[in-house]
Amino acid sequence: MNPPVTDQSLFNFEQAIVDAEAAAAYARQQAKLAAEAQRAILKRQAEIDKSYRQFKRTEKRKERTPDEYAQCGIRHYFRSPLNVALGNYWKHCHDCGQLLIYTSDPNATPQECAGRKP
Repeated sequence: MNPPVTDQSLFNFEQAIVDAEAAAAYARQQAKLAAEAQRAILKRQAEIDKSYRQFKRTEKRKERTPDEYAQCGIRHYFRSPLNVALGNYWKHCHDCGQLLIYTSDPNATPQECAGRKP
């Protein structure tokens, strides 16, 4: 685009042509900026959708993963997949200290608790 002519006076029809060219260039620039903004919005929305689908897949996987139970004597212990991921669950019986055996069957045979050692 040529810079507007300012050092000479133009006739009305010449000024109209220069103004029309400037307006067309401005309209092209604004259309380009709007298209870039629209692409950015669509890209961000695609990222949000992808993240949401990943979140839903993770939730479905967690629903399919059963909770696990352990029993030592009369004490019942429980851990969920989230607890396993965080490492935040009882690993040993807090009374006798033996290692807990977790299973997804809540009716499994309990371990024998040795009780506290004097």
